Amino acid sequence: MLGTFLVGMVVGLVARAMHPRGPVLTVAMALLLGGVGALASFYLGRALRWFIDGQLSGWTAAILGAALLVGLAGLFARRSR
Repeated sequence: MLGTFLVGMVVGLVARAMHPRGPVLTVAMALLLGGVGALASFYLGRALRWFIDGQLSGWTAAILGAALLVGLAGLFARRSR
C-alpha cells in the first residue's frame, strides 16, 4: 500500500510538470492527488478482479490512475503561482 502511494506521488509530480496548461496545481496537491489516484485505481482494479497482487497490470493501473486524476484536476483548477 505504501509503495503504491509513493509511486502515485512521483507520477503526480511528473503529471504536474507535463500538464499542457503548465503547473496548474501546487506541489502538495499533485502529491496528494497522485497518491490517492494510484490507490483508488489499484484497489478498484483488484475489487473488479481485473488483476491480482503481484501482476504488472496492477502497477500500470496505479500509474494511469494517478496521472489521470492529476490531469483531470488540472483541467478544472486555476493556474497556481
